[in-house]
Amino acid sequence: MKSSIFDFLGEFSSTLEELALRVEDLLWDQPQEAMMKARLFGETLVSMIFEQENMKEMYPLKQWEKINKLYRHDIIQDEIYKKFEYIRKNGNIAVHQVTDMDLEVAKQAHQVLFDLSVWYTEVYVSHTFNAPEYELPSKQIQNPHIVNKWIDEYQERISEIEIQLEQLKQEKKQQQISVKEERKINAQVGSNAINNGERIVPIEKFQATFEKANFEWKNSSKKAAEFKYKEFDEEDTESYVYLLDRATPTIAVHPSLIEKANKLVDATAKPLKSTALRRFPRKVENNTLKSNYGYTYTFQTKGELELLLFRIVEVLQSRNGSIEEY
Repeated sequence: MKSSIFDFLGEFSSTLEELALRVEDLLWDQPQEAMMKARLFGETLVSMIFEQENMKEMYPLKQWEKINKLYRHDIIQDEIYKKFEYIRKNGNIAVHQVTDMDLEVAKQAHQVLFDLSVWYTEVYVSHTFNAPEYELPSKQIQNPHIVNKWIDEYQERISEIEIQLEQLKQEKKQQQISVKEERKINAQVGSNAINNGERIVPIEKFQATFEKANFEWKNSSKKAAEFKYKEFDEEDTESYVYLLDRATPTIAVHPSLIEKANKLVDATAKPLKSTALRRFPRKVENNTLKSNYGYTYTFQTKGELELLLFRIVEVLQSRNGSIEEY
């Protein structure tokens, strides 16, 4: 068996090692397939980082969401962010484009995978790790005109990623301010409600977020506000979501969505029985109909609520065979 600069991956992840070796096997003759494997390598490595950092997902995240979350939490810095984005963006292109992938893109991805592998090993496996020297698998020399053309395209893509990174930095700063302010407000509202001996459904605070996700207000009670996704019929009970009267902001989702959709299955989803969930089914216990029931999710900010609602919309639309973008 031939040796590879990725052999060290086998010490802690046979999956990563296998993917890296497949990239090398496909690199020269099938660069597009190699880039697809590189994309899977990036996804696997990001998932491993989430596991190492014990980062819980309130709902399943897409790759770009995971990378952004790692950056916002200061787990990865600028250079590592750029490398993950290079793999993700070019991997997506490889999956969707009809024309062949440029060999030079795949060759650059090979080095990026190596850099990411070394970084992960040094951070999470062994601080005394002695990385091998990078080496591209040998093959014929490329036409210099093709190489120069690729360099220009590569610089353009790097520039796009740097612009994206700068925007993310600004969003990160603003988000840190917004999250602190919202949590302070939420804590104050919850404290006031407890001190007054009552709970209040925070409709005014979050109604605009529901509307942004294409949910319309339908009804309110003392315990919950009822919202419905506009694109489906009134009789479609799965398209209803309830905002509850909790000190910590909470929504309730139709139980069948949880039962049929993996992307909404989460350890934090808690069952709730309440007559306020009037559009949801009633639970049967001991051959007797009990209260309506659903599953609850908590959130802290409008941004977290918006992402959760978009996930619910994706599940609703997928019932009709819609294809999810990565």
